[in-house]
Amino acid sequence: MVLEVTCVKRLPAALAVAGSPLTCNFDFYARYATSRTELFWAVAEEHGAPLGAVPVVRLTRRPATEVLRAEVRRWLGWLGPLARKTTLLVDTSFWAYDDRSPWLCRDASALAEVRRAIVGGLQAMRGVDAVWITEPAASTGWGAAAGFLQFATLPMVHVATGGCANWQEFVERQPKKRRRNLRAEHDRFAAAGGSIEVHQGPLDAQGVLTAELLACLSKSAERSELTVPYNDVLVHPAAFAAQSQIILAARAGGRLAGFMSFLQSGRRLMQCHGGLDYDVSHEVLAYHNLIAAAIGLAIERGCEVLSMGPLNNETKRRAGTDFRPMVANLWNRNPVDRWAAARFFARNFQVYRGPFPEAETPR
Repeated sequence: MVLEVTCVKRLPAALAVAGSPLTCNFDFYARYATSRTELFWAVAEEHGAPLGAVPVVRLTRRPATEVLRAEVRRWLGWLGPLARKTTLLVDTSFWAYDDRSPWLCRDASALAEVRRAIVGGLQAMRGVDAVWITEPAASTGWGAAAGFLQFATLPMVHVATGGCANWQEFVERQPKKRRRNLRAEHDRFAAAGGSIEVHQGPLDAQGVLTAELLACLSKSAERSELTVPYNDVLVHPAAFAAQSQIILAARAGGRLAGFMSFLQSGRRLMQCHGGLDYDVSHEVLAYHNLIAAAIGLAIERGCEVLSMGPLNNETKRRAGTDFRPMVANLWNRNPVDRWAAARFFARNFQVYRGPFPEAETPR
């Protein structure tokens, strides 16, 4: 099988999954690309017909140290321009952090050939220093054999909501301690005059609500221990306002304390954004109550799963019922970079969660 690899801005119709809101969301964000962050599809074609594709984010000339743990990043700050690299990121960040594989293929039996062709095409692209591919742990058997360094990253958090007729039934199914905590969290929020609003995007780009939501996004980014290198596109103000998302907004005493927003894909409700005003949210437990409201919304919409994306905080961990393991596959063009990644950088990435059990360190 001889495959040609091309790069396109929109997913070819032949590979679209019945207008999936997740792949459509990637196409939507591609319109808001910046000079530093470009979105495109790498497509494998056979005789001009698309056979498979993956979403790719090109991060141009970015400091390789920006995704390291804060203390290590400060220590390596002297590297300056020497650390600037161009990386191709293949994952589902713009698919609302789907825990499924980013590889799309018309014929499952051709997946290995499609992947081999696309990976080779990405590695051969001019000016590319690194390729980073994140997949479910069950999908990564190919990585080590292809010369990629592999390691576990933040798992994706799910809450199982299937089989529940309503929020009350969900609560009754929880262990005694969890039920007690849910009641206490609700009561504290209610005592502060808390309420949850539901909004449907797109929003008025110049509206008060949009400004409040963007302020929460900004405050959360400032407080986060994780650097999101593609945030210039993911939370682009115009893109955020125009996105077709379901928004849960928590207010306490009339003030916006935080929000979460979602896309629905089949019977899954998937978080795509979230932000908190820490001056008020912690005191009234806004985040806890937003998660509870999201579970209720998932049940109301007939969803079997609420997906909350990467496990990046303790509140999310306590709410989760299923944690989907994810693995990063990292390839560096420069042999020195490969050595440094294997010996030092990988274990100091902010998302690093340990060696992948089946991986062998590439030489």
